[in-house]
Amino acid sequence: MKVTILGSGSSGGVPLIGNYWGNCDPKNIKNNRTRVSVLANVNNKNILFDTSPDLRVQSIKNNVDKLDAVLWTHSHADHANGIDDLRQFLWKKKEKLQVFASKKTLKDLKTRFDYIFAQDNSYFQPPLDVNIIKHNEIKVCGIKVYAFEQNHGYETTLGFKINNFVYSTDVKSFPKESEKYLYNLDLWIVDCVRYEPHYSHSHLEQTLHWIDKFKPKRAILTHLGAWLDYEELLSKCPENVEPAYDGLNINLT
Repeated sequence: MKVTILGSGSSGGVPLIGNYWGNCDPKNIKNNRTRVSVLANVNNKNILFDTSPDLRVQSIKNNVDKLDAVLWTHSHADHANGIDDLRQFLWKKKEKLQVFASKKTLKDLKTRFDYIFAQDNSYFQPPLDVNIIKHNEIKVCGIKVYAFEQNHGYETTLGFKINNFVYSTDVKSFPKESEKYLYNLDLWIVDCVRYEPHYSHSHLEQTLHWIDKFKPKRAILTHLGAWLDYEELLSKCPENVEPAYDGLNINLT
């Protein structure tokens, strides 16, 4: 399995509009962050986690020319508003694209992007193969994927596990029943928006506590705000922990 971090930034990206870099050194390319998204290539199937508003740019930069499935963590704009760019992949694929999300997320997406989900709409063809996630274990392109709930302040998001890889963005805390998916991981890509506590995201101290508790072999911090300079954050991380950056590739055997 190959995992590519397409985007590593928080909701506004880095730099923010107005060319605001916060604490980030603009000379370091690893501080230039698009909105969070991850691509997992498993058994030659490309599985995309979230449709970032920057999906087009991310796909071009990382030579992504096909998708086999999309899994949404939740419906917030920085995770969903690139959905229209799926048209380009559909035109090339010429067959339905599997998409998966919770019932609430799909309801939100159908409200905001109704034309995309209309089965008789020639503009968005072939239509999406829409799947509501009802159980923890799902099959995505024949691949076993586990979905589990995460607390995101006032909302619930989904974390996803494929083999010994877990993607946990936009999380403030984990329900007890979700913790079983977090042990014995080879790779954990996990939320860390800033140094100070946040009402709906994890911060550095909290994330490092989780890493110490669940003990993944490798952990990568994502959804990084402009307050987190790459090199400064790296200097505060234990040996098996590092900040994400756009375009980072991880090969898992």
